[in-house]
Amino acid sequence: MLARVHADFLAAHAEAALMFEGDKRETYRGLKLEGILEAPLNLCVTCDRSRHGPVVVGRTHIRIMDVYSAVCAVQNLWLAARAENLGVGWVSILHQNALRAALGIPDHIMPVAYLCLGYVSHFHERPELEAAGWLPRLPLEQLLHFERWQGAPADAADRDLRAAVARAAAAART
Repeated sequence: MLARVHADFLAAHAEAALMFEGDKRETYRGLKLEGILEAPLNLCVTCDRSRHGPVVVGRTHIRIMDVYSAVCAVQNLWLAARAENLGVGWVSILHQNALRAALGIPDHIMPVAYLCLGYVSHFHERPELEAAGWLPRLPLEQLLHFERWQGAPADAADRDLRAAVARAAAAART
């Protein structure tokens, strides 16, 4: 089963590499993006979107909320694992139907995350993709929006809150 998942990763990884040009393609090919065969534990998190019928509290208007909840559960697992010196790698470069076939997942079940877990010798000071030059870290103040999307007219309280967040972000970087 792991060999099938790994083979699918290799195929999907090769396809993805072709989506990038020049140096970006070579950088992509050099990234370590999975630990399927090395990790002592592989875990597939799924979501049964049909469970409890068509109308479920919390999914009446935002129908995909169950998937978001599963993603939040993965994040909680990730944070708890890190506190125990466990590394968690999220393998997202997989074909969903191939993963379903390899693991025998029924069509109505959605694979949400394929994770590789194991003890690590150390955690990097910076995210690996940032360190590899793949993407820069964005300033927190560019990613947070208070009460309205950035660019919309702001009142004085909103400006004060943005300034406080900017000060906190600057202090965290030092």
